[in-house]
Amino acid sequence: RSRSSAKAAGRSLENDLVTALNLRGLKADRLRLKGKNDQGDVRSELAPDHVFEVKNCRTLSLGTWWREAAKERENAKASYAWIAHKRHGVSDPSEQWVTTTTGQLADLLDPVEAVLPLCTVEVLKPHQTRPHEKLRTYNPKTCTCALRECFDQP
Repeated sequence: RSRSSAKAAGRSLENDLVTALNLRGLKADRLRLKGKNDQGDVRSELAPDHVFEVKNCRTLSLGTWWREAAKERENAKASYAWIAHKRHGVSDPSEQWVTTTTGQLADLLDPVEAVLPLCTVEVLKPHQTRPHEKLRTYNPKTCTCALRECFDQP
């Protein structure tokens, strides 16, 4: 692929990501290149603490891409960096891949504990009989919190 076709493919995926985020009301825009001070390719006005590095390549280079995304996160003084990359053979912008680290994912999900419902019950797995093997789990039938639909289990 030539450099100009690679840039065009990247620009196309950036536009697709912006469209997908905007369809969900996230007010996203493509960012201008700033050379060594680049702050990512896409950013959402409603999620300013997140920067997206967008890649449209057949060959994955996640390590290299992550170093670039992390540097752009630092430049943007943001907390979260994401690599949005092309899922080849899939044209739907909302079905492309997004990659991050497990540490960053844990940081993002950490506040979830504060909003989890407090309606847990102790249950035994069918093969367990000793009380010390009880697990704490959510019981959607007895849960009365506003988030119970988030914890419905089959």
